[in-house]
Amino acid sequence: MPPKAEITKEKVLDASFEIAREQGLEVLTARSIATKLKCSTQPIYSAYGSMEELKDDVYSRAIDFAITSMRQYEDDKNSPAMKLVLGCLLFAQNEKQLFRTIYLSDYRKYYLTRYEDRINEEIYTAFLQLDDRLSLISESKVKTMFLKLMAYWLGISTMINTNMLSLEIEEATEMVEEMYQALSIREGLE
Repeated sequence: MPPKAEITKEKVLDASFEIAREQGLEVLTARSIATKLKCSTQPIYSAYGSMEELKDDVYSRAIDFAITSMRQYEDDKNSPAMKLVLGCLLFAQNEKQLFRTIYLSDYRKYYLTRYEDRINEEIYTAFLQLDDRLSLISESKVKTMFLKLMAYWLGISTMINTNMLSLEIEEATEMVEEMYQALSIREGLE
């Protein structure tokens, strides 16, 4: 009789991430993972003590995956901050379930109380380097400006993700740049 395939913690996490990527985190159960791994639920609970612990790891991997995906967008004409924003738009278009898990699900509130918002922190850091003129206004105004811009690009991302809007990357770039210019003028950075 051949030896049973060992179901490791890494295999459980890999299968779980793929389920979340294809169908969303909300459908992740011990039974769905066991079906994907062609095993009983017992090895799932042996690898992870609880589904909450497993979902924590899946959510964290989704964040890492999103950041990596967003960093992959390259062009020579945009700043690092704009490239990350455009990467977010493409992530919303190409990774529908993961985008929904990270930005549109109830899990976001739950996980943000336990983890920092790594995606937006990375974009904010790049945003601070976008324009030397940002140092001329208060930190609270810069943060407010960033939050308004973030609400705008996440709104566009959500519309792209839910198929409410079909948009070429050039059009999205122009829209986000126009919003940045409007916010800059509002803050006296003409």
